[in-house]
Amino acid sequence: MDFGSFLKRLGKNVRRARWAAGLTQAQLAAKGISFRYLGEIERGERNPSVETLFILSRHLGVTPALLVDVDAAATERARAKLTGATIEPPKRGRKPSAVRHQRSR
Repeated sequence: MDFGSFLKRLGKNVRRARWAAGLTQAQLAAKGISFRYLGEIERGERNPSVETLFILSRHLGVTPALLVDVDAAATERARAKLTGATIEPPKRGRKPSAVRHQRSR
């Protein structure tokens, strides 16, 4: 999936959540973002910030994850991968010598 397709699907998710909440664009826009910006998000023309997604989700009564979940099957595969695996945190300390940068003198 390319980024343009992602934005269009995200916009559809926002629109459907707005419909489910029984709100018009004007009513939702009055809660913190401009009417025009909301329309552009719903049409997939804008890339909303995480803060904007948080604001929208709070007013729509859904989670931000629901708004950005554009491929439910991929989400379930990723969730299974994360919950079923033993994940080790990265080691602390110095980076390998090949990655270290020398100071210029």
